[in-house]
Amino acid sequence: MKNRKKPEINREENHLVKATLVVQDTEINGVPCKIYLPERIHEKPYVVFKPSKEDAHKIMASHKGALRANIYGFDKEIQTTIEAPEVYFSGSFTKHWGDDISETTVPGEPQDLHVIHHLRNHEGQEKTHIVFWVSPNKFLTPSMICSNSYTGDIKYERVRNLEFRIKDNVQIVFEKHFNSKTAQNGDLLQWSFLVACADLNVPADDVETLKNNILPDIDDFLLIASFAARERTSCLGWTATDKNSHSTFYRGNYTFPEDNDDSSMDDGVIDIKYFERFMQKSYPAFLKFENKLAIRHALYSAVPSTPQTLETSFLRTFSGLETLILDFRRRENLEFALPENEWLALRSYLQKCIKESTKPKLELKQRASIYRKLGELNRVSLGEAFEVFCQKYSIDLEDLWPVFGKKGIVGLADIRNRLIHGDPFPHDLFGTLIVANEHLKYTLERVILRVLGWDVGETKVRLAYLGEHFLVMKALPSEQTRLSEYIHNQEWAKGSFL
Repeated sequence: MKNRKKPEINREENHLVKATLVVQDTEINGVPCKIYLPERIHEKPYVVFKPSKEDAHKIMASHKGALRANIYGFDKEIQTTIEAPEVYFSGSFTKHWGDDISETTVPGEPQDLHVIHHLRNHEGQEKTHIVFWVSPNKFLTPSMICSNSYTGDIKYERVRNLEFRIKDNVQIVFEKHFNSKTAQNGDLLQWSFLVACADLNVPADDVETLKNNILPDIDDFLLIASFAARERTSCLGWTATDKNSHSTFYRGNYTFPEDNDDSSMDDGVIDIKYFERFMQKSYPAFLKFENKLAIRHALYSAVPSTPQTLETSFLRTFSGLETLILDFRRRENLEFALPENEWLALRSYLQKCIKESTKPKLELKQRASIYRKLGELNRVSLGEAFEVFCQKYSIDLEDLWPVFGKKGIVGLADIRNRLIHGDPFPHDLFGTLIVANEHLKYTLERVILRVLGWDVGETKVRLAYLGEHFLVMKALPSEQTRLSEYIHNQEWAKGSFL
């Protein structure tokens, strides 16, 4: 996978240290370790341990351990601290050079690697200046003017930066930073990357506070921006500087979004001209939403981080929609049709009727099977809850493929039920499923937009825009009929799936 690509090991390591490893509560000291740091923000760090044969057996007793190392200066003071709470070991191999001479190598992938450079002078800003590395998002990238001088130098001039205030009054400024290196052939390579800068009252080396109290808010803000641009965007790490230290944090145990070089400004769910106003309205609405897990799941479903198969995409998108409906059903007390005491009385009556039934007469096993289904009768159906949900949030879906079937037309929920039960569609209906999947995507996007309080009329999922730009809207009637005829001709459609 692209974002798990290991760095080129033929280049020099950034650090060569004697590290302390903790594996299964066993501390292993003085393990030679080469640390390779990423050159670009979407890459991940890599380590190579060179333990003794005895230490290698201790290390490989588990698939992971914790790393810590200190680098001392000539004055015996600590200059650099390197630590990672988890390092995943990816095997070991030993070269034997002769009698009692061998070399053991244990590669590892550190997670949440933190490198702290301790500053000796105490001059500098009182606050911590932090630069969060952000994966590409064209809506968040500031406009730049590029010009060439007569000497051949390239000059970039920033038109303006985007500034937003997020939770707890943290002001973040999105900028474009540049880095460069000289290639082996002598060419100068230069690249840019997106960052979000802030000044915080948190020590630069306090990674736990930054990770637990600041990073989640950055993630939530970027998730809303991801949805707006239809481009999954994440914080990949950061550098932080105060008067005492300069620290770098490489985020681990996290899937980095795939780079999408083909994405453009026109791909967003809204037009770029509305973006700042959208964020200023939608992000506060997100903060007010009580069940953050539900709204996050819906947003993740709308903007996945990796490419998916058609069936996986459909199920994931429907899952995001279903999560919001279920949350609404609980909040609005729409889970059950009758109060518990009334339902228990009715259930007892129904059981008696089933037991005493003579036409037809039911066997013991048949009655037991029916009894197990009785509990479902008191639950408000997902379709009924969804209808109330759409009324509550003023969601208009009349032009899209219906979520729940009506008037002989199979609903998107019926397609989901078939897929989730492992009943695949034939290959000649592949194009039909593409149309259904696009309509499901538009449905989820409209639902999220209304939950966040945004007018669908100012988006690219409004009726007029979809009808003008997408063939899946014109193909809707014929593909609905085609799929409905196929499903209704199947034996399973006569059972409990519909």
